Amino acid sequence: MKVRTISRDAILFALLIIASQISLPLPGIPLTLQTFMIGLIATLVPVPETLVIIASYLVLGTLGLPVFSNFTGGLSILLSPLGGFLIGFLVYGIVTSGLLSWWGQTTWPILLANLIGALLQLLIGTWWFKLWNHLSWFHASAVAFWPFVLPGLIKLGLLMLVAPRLLRALNHLNH
Repeated sequence: MKVRTISRDAILFALLIIASQISLPLPGIPLTLQTFMIGLIATLVPVPETLVIIASYLVLGTLGLPVFSNFTGGLSILLSPLGGFLIGFLVYGIVTSGLLSWWGQTTWPILLANLIGALLQLLIGTWWFKLWNHLSWFHASAVAFWPFVLPGLIKLGLLMLVAPRLLRALNHLNH
């Protein structure tokens, strides 16, 4: 692996941790920029690197380092009603990066792949929240899904502004 690749991945990893701390506390589930960074990582790097960055983040957080939202960490966070959202990051990253490896990294594929990945992450998190709290789908989605749809679309819009520019810059550096 090239030093440039390692450096890029380390920067993306650090930005994921920073984005996790940019938080708007909502009742039950905080709204953070984590999903924006997951989408950006999955858009910018291949599946294996996406997996390593996200899995490293989850492992460090699970081991107790305060990398999760609001400077939290520990197995108790993963094994809480919010754990499904964190586990969903892996699915978001793998699906999005995988689809982009097939479809290419142009505007519509970036949009569609991130929309699919983000939706899966949100559904996994909502399902986990539902099971953990013994809620109906209606009540779980009212707390854990619907309040995050509009912010998710806004983050997707931001991603669509940032990702193509970063892809061009990274491609320019590689040539």
